[in-house]
Amino acid sequence: MIEGELCGYKVVNLKFDENSTSCHHLYMKRHSVREKYPEKPSDRTLFILGIPPYCTEKSLKNLFTKFGAVESVFIHNKPTSSAPHVENSKFFKIHPEIKGFKVAYIVFKNSLTVEEVMEVKSFEPLILSTSEHPVTLGFKKWCIEYNNRIPDPELMQKEIDEFMEIYDKQEENRTADEKAKADPDDEGWVTVTRRGRNPGISRKESVGKRIMAIEKKKRLKKELLNFYRFQIKESKMNQLMKLREKFEEDKKKIAVLKQSRKFKPFK
Repeated sequence: MIEGELCGYKVVNLKFDENSTSCHHLYMKRHSVREKYPEKPSDRTLFILGIPPYCTEKSLKNLFTKFGAVESVFIHNKPTSSAPHVENSKFFKIHPEIKGFKVAYIVFKNSLTVEEVMEVKSFEPLILSTSEHPVTLGFKKWCIEYNNRIPDPELMQKEIDEFMEIYDKQEENRTADEKAKADPDDEGWVTVTRRGRNPGISRKESVGKRIMAIEKKKRLKKELLNFYRFQIKESKMNQLMKLREKFEEDKKKIAVLKQSRKFKPFK
């Protein structure tokens, strides 16, 4: 077991259950960054490295509840000051699932709880899975995950209908706004928008960067093509040779056509 501190982190041993002979090591410290987010207040947030793959938000909340009331738990693939992505859909998830070792942010309701956790003795391991809050693993966990992946058709259809209802309302509002802008006002002026047969290019920073990157690539390609003077001269000579060869071939074709042409008016 590792005891004490390492590079400014409090090292705490974590056992899966009481019968485990080996343990993982959690590296904890107070969350302190320049960019502040309301979801992770600095005075009430604990930052933890080395979270094992089998740990979930629920199990971590149960683990640290004995120190004090936990407001929320955020799990990330790597350290970040922002809040994790929120999935708006239960069935159609956009963001990939976090696998392997990860990091966690434990937000307590009281700032004194963070100090209490940081003063915990390193040689007393934390127990993740208890009789009150067991953590499932192995075959049982796979069965639960497999069953959870089977969607309920009625709930899925309900979510799709709600999404389409919101989408239809947004489209109706957008169409009404465009129609209102297309109608002349009291003074006879009409608002010109980007929509239409030729809507043009969106004036966004991302679009501008993409256009500049394409132009830079074209310019580099052109510069590399005729970088040296001898390359320019050589390319011109090659073009001239091709034109001469083509001219000679055309002359031969014309000569063959003249010989094959026979004009016999008295036969």
